[in-house]
Amino acid sequence: MEDNEIHFVYPISWITVSPAFTDFMTKLFKEAKKDITIADFASGEHDRVPSFFIRHLPRLLGLQDESIGKVYVYSIDLHSLRLDSLLGKHEESHLLDRARVVRAKIESMDQDAAMRPAMTEFIQEHPDTATWLDDFLIEENRFPPECFDLGVLNNDIIGYMLEYYQTHSDVIVGLQKVRSSIRTGGLLAVTMPCSLYVLNNVAALEKSGFEFLEGFDVDLSTKEVTFVEKDAEPGTMSRLGHYTLLLFTAK
Repeated sequence: MEDNEIHFVYPISWITVSPAFTDFMTKLFKEAKKDITIADFASGEHDRVPSFFIRHLPRLLGLQDESIGKVYVYSIDLHSLRLDSLLGKHEESHLLDRARVVRAKIESMDQDAAMRPAMTEFIQEHPDTATWLDDFLIEENRFPPECFDLGVLNNDIIGYMLEYYQTHSDVIVGLQKVRSSIRTGGLLAVTMPCSLYVLNNVAALEKSGFEFLEGFDVDLSTKEVTFVEKDAEPGTMSRLGHYTLLLFTAK
């Protein structure tokens, strides 16, 4: 895939315009023999986030050395059918050695989180692909504290939780559990905030143990990148024809 096409196929790839993100990931990749663990929270059945991080990010960072760390992406969702659909996509794309699907509710994933049966079966049949986190999940059926280097809340998940899903979940507890699952100093990427519901993502996350690091907005017609300030009005984010991303660090 040509670099000029990647933003169209993988909108999350705009994250590479962030100096904080590229510096953070480059350092992780270069740490000797370190596996990089990424969480795609409330993933649904969309495969673009894991596919981008596993297949394309190292190349975009100019890292082709076989000695760099490997990326493992854990897609987490409460809906079994969506996860099974996602697992099928990963199988077709030959990503099962690095992509995982885990059924869990965000606000209780530290108590109850189970890989889909076909996922567990694949790992047991291919033990050379297993990570320490795979072994922990299979044995404990939960996520341990600070197990991820990076988390992704894609496509206005916070807005969805706060404005629509609040009758079925405790949003603040959910965000606190997201924080506890990301190691201190790790990153959280929030994409397309306010695309459906206009609310203050920065305030919600800073109440939950995160600190705003930087943000940016991309005009998709001109490819012009404008950095977003912490106190930017939520209504100016994720406008039609734009792509907005906020980056936070776990305190």
